[in-house]
Amino acid sequence: MLPILHLNGYKINNPTLLARISHEELDSLLRGYGWTPYFVEGSETDTMHQSMAATTEHCIEEIISCQQEARKTGAPKRFHWPMIVLRTPKGWTSPSEVAGHRLEGFWRAHQVPMADVKKNPERLQELERWMRSYKPEALFDQNGKLIAALKAGPSRRPPHERQSTHHWRSAQESPSPARFPRQACAD
Repeated sequence: MLPILHLNGYKINNPTLLARISHEELDSLLRGYGWTPYFVEGSETDTMHQSMAATTEHCIEEIISCQQEARKTGAPKRFHWPMIVLRTPKGWTSPSEVAGHRLEGFWRAHQVPMADVKKNPERLQELERWMRSYKPEALFDQNGKLIAALKAGPSRRPPHERQSTHHWRSAQESPSPARFPRQACAD
């Protein structure tokens, strides 16, 4: 299991407690709870996707490493398991504005952002463009079922054989790379 804490700033109309505290304080809090937090933060879609893919892969490799160490040594040890803290603006990837009202990064994104789609054909088209921007055809077949490649789950090939390791380097070289803490399995 890889927990992901998504902090997007708001609940109904105010910032959440964990979104209000500093990065350092949140890092200390989660470490105190026994986790090794990895932060993926930003709003640039392509960079965030690369960073999230790289961070997820790194965390899975870390989990596997800790499991292998535990199985090999048999010694009782409390590992600090990885987790991801994802910070994005509220309404991230939504239209930035609808009917003259800001959505992305604003409390209104938590509401029903397009309430008049049944009566307003223009708004319905806007909603359809928004939903299609997620490219569901790349995830689901014509019957609405998850495509076989995704249904199969993650690859069990060694990291050096996986094509996605390229994303690790790309995310590290991106303008907003994920922040990685020291090795979690170390004492």
